[in-house]
Amino acid sequence: MRASIVSIALFATAVTAWVPATTRVYGRQQGVLGAKKQWRNLPWDDEISDIASKYLQAKYRGCDSDGTNCRALCDKDEIKDLMIEILPPVSTAELDKEVETVMGAFADDEFIDIEKFVEVVAGNTYWMEAGELVVKELMYLDCLQSSYVEKKALLENDDYDELKDSLTWDGSALPTMSGKEAKFLYAVATSRKGLDRMDDKEYAALKTDLKQENSWVVQRTQDPLEKLGMNTLMGYVHRSMAR
Repeated sequence: MRASIVSIALFATAVTAWVPATTRVYGRQQGVLGAKKQWRNLPWDDEISDIASKYLQAKYRGCDSDGTNCRALCDKDEIKDLMIEILPPVSTAELDKEVETVMGAFADDEFIDIEKFVEVVAGNTYWMEAGELVVKELMYLDCLQSSYVEKKALLENDDYDELKDSLTWDGSALPTMSGKEAKFLYAVATSRKGLDRMDDKEYAALKTDLKQENSWVVQRTQDPLEKLGMNTLMGYVHRSMAR
């Protein structure tokens, strides 16, 4: 894995104690761009659909936690990178195929504005097939990584709390993970997509720590919902590692 700015100390705090770095709304008001249009074919909770729309807007802007260094427009290369970040951990061939399909919707546009980005990307095949639970887990894990490591607040406090409460209600294992477990899962999930966020030495040390703590995350144990046959983020990780 390539060297990364990730530091275990930054992520050692328990996940359940996380509070976003800021509640500021960056740039123009973060609304729900065309929400009814982009989510109309998905049987998702309205609040979660709104949160997903705001999440995609925040990914597009890429603001620092203090609201600075925001992108005004994204070019196609930036959109491709964002697509890989938000999709579940599948093979690089599957990723490339999906990215190519989504990018086709932008035709010959040199730059893609935020509204078109949200409208098109929200309908990607893997979000539709994976289902609401997996997408919520992807967003939740990305919010943790962004806040602790990249210093970017992807969701406001209220939206983050709603997302976490929704996952807890669903019985997801993610809200109960320790900071180290969440960090390990993020490293594994991103590496399966060819996005190495942690160097080999740090990864090995973290894995050793979790093994000594007898963490279920490093034992390739199915999470409770996966055992029931439901789609979960951990299930995607397990299937990608079995290939």
